[in-house]
Amino acid sequence: MPQQSQAPATQVVAALIEGARRGEASAFRELFRLHHARVHRLVYRLAGRSMDVDDLVQTVFVEGFRSLPAFRGDALFSTWLGRIAVRVTMHAVRKPRLPTTPLELAGDAEHGGVGPEQTAVDREGLARLDRLLASLRPKPRVAFVLHVLEGYSMDEIAVMVSASVAAVKVRVHDARREIERRARKDAWFAEWLPPEEAR
Repeated sequence: MPQQSQAPATQVVAALIEGARRGEASAFRELFRLHHARVHRLVYRLAGRSMDVDDLVQTVFVEGFRSLPAFRGDALFSTWLGRIAVRVTMHAVRKPRLPTTPLELAGDAEHGGVGPEQTAVDREGLARLDRLLASLRPKPRVAFVLHVLEGYSMDEIAVMVSASVAAVKVRVHDARREIERRARKDAWFAEWLPPEEAR
């Protein structure tokens, strides 16, 4: 996924931020419209079905809009807002659980039109992936979701989770290795994974 491929144009966002700082309701509405889908997807992937995702998304935007005076433009607005989303969501989830779709199964909300057989297969895969991801420690899970599923760069994730780039790389690597290790014990996942000697 290209870096920030789904992020609105920087110049447009900068103008809207200035308008929002002046208290223009239309600027707030447009910032919300431009970023809602990505924030919603990220919160869902971090919180899962057990949480009220819409309430969490609303909290993210409320905190983001209240904190606009502190936004200095050192990072993209979408990255800065993503950092707030991670903090709000992980604070709300005492026992983090990340039911989400792997890239190979991401065909429900974003790519409709699948048949009932494929839907059943996807549900089975999601249930197994839920259990697999739930077994990971929170920091590697967050890094894995942000990088592998959401397409953020290592630099962006470092800003979002207040860690060094090196630490983020280690977390993603650890998550990948642990996911592969646990998945190999499940015949359903084992079919997707390359042979040990091919790695």
